[in-house]
Amino acid sequence: MSNIYSLLPQVMATASARVVLELGAHRGEDTLKLRRLFPGARLYSFEPDPRNIHAMRQTGVAAFTTLIEAAVSDRDGEAEFHLSSADLVGAPAWVTDAEYGGSSSLKRPDALTRTHPWCRLDRTATVRTVSLDTFVRERGLRHIDLIWADVQGAEDLMIAGGRDALAMTAMLYTECSDGREYQGQLPLDELVRRLPGRWEVVRRFPYDVLLRNLTLLDEPR
Repeated sequence: MSNIYSLLPQVMATASARVVLELGAHRGEDTLKLRRLFPGARLYSFEPDPRNIHAMRQTGVAAFTTLIEAAVSDRDGEAEFHLSSADLVGAPAWVTDAEYGGSSSLKRPDALTRTHPWCRLDRTATVRTVSLDTFVRERGLRHIDLIWADVQGAEDLMIAGGRDALAMTAMLYTECSDGREYQGQLPLDELVRRLPGRWEVVRRFPYDVLLRNLTLLDEPR
């Protein structure tokens, strides 16, 4: 099966994409891949975890995107953010840092810490929050080619604060788990139901899904 990086060029005109939003950049691994896939696009990367922001600046990844130091939510302001870390005893090989920030979230964990007992979310920080609708309005955006969402169970908040933004979004790639790893996490059918307009599943991955906005295809050009 194709991974998402090989699938996107098959279903999108990646070379001509104008605007790409990355929600949850972590330390920038996907940021660099998105920049290579969309060389001419305006790339905006949202990341609230201060440890990850520091890493992106230290490694220079932040230079390849417009970094927004905030969590995407349903409102503008501040919120409690749950910081993930790792017990390296029992952690998978790809987790090499006890200050692992890849599972940090606006949401409290649910099944996550039971299915992945090495993962801890026992500290918090206050972070800035911004809604997608505020962001697109302030930036004057009229079309989004792709939203790459890695918001760790906060998809409901992303949708609630981004109905106008999502209505102008052609493709959405987002985490999706029916196992409710975080409190209030939406299953796929409910996630699609809440999106504005008509959307179809392009491909389901084990923990992610790629969706296409059919409403935009229906609009006259």
